[in-house]
Amino acid sequence: MEKIVRNSGYSLTRLAERLGISRNTLYNRFTESHLGYRFIMEVGNIIYYDFTIDFPEINQDPELLGDDPIPAPAQEDGAASLWRIEAKHAKLLKKYTILLDFMTSIVQQNELPAFEKELLAFKEEANKEQQEEQEKQDNKKDET
Repeated sequence: MEKIVRNSGYSLTRLAERLGISRNTLYNRFTESHLGYRFIMEVGNIIYYDFTIDFPEINQDPELLGDDPIPAPAQEDGAASLWRIEAKHAKLLKKYTILLDFMTSIVQQNELPAFEKELLAFKEEANKEQQEEQEKQDNKKDET
């Protein structure tokens, strides 16, 4: 669960605040071997992640959540939402570049020049996007 939360780009400090617990308590909860489904679903609502994908038994037995309804997530403010989306975009772009590098090496090993030409064009575009993204991040750091 911790990995999913971290990959979401959502601030752990903000998550702890929204859950009404301290950041240390949140870290301790992540180390527990048996987290309650209720807690898992509350976290999912806050970070906009559907944990029923990972815990399908929740859909099969709603009583696992207890009697009290889980509150609907409050609207995330625009700046936090944008920051989260930008962080996800940067991670995906990095993974995309790694995949293109891998595919290029396979194409070169198998001597497929037509594919190599197309992949190199994709790599150039991805590298440009990654540089632009890095410049945006650097500019944001300079502004703060």
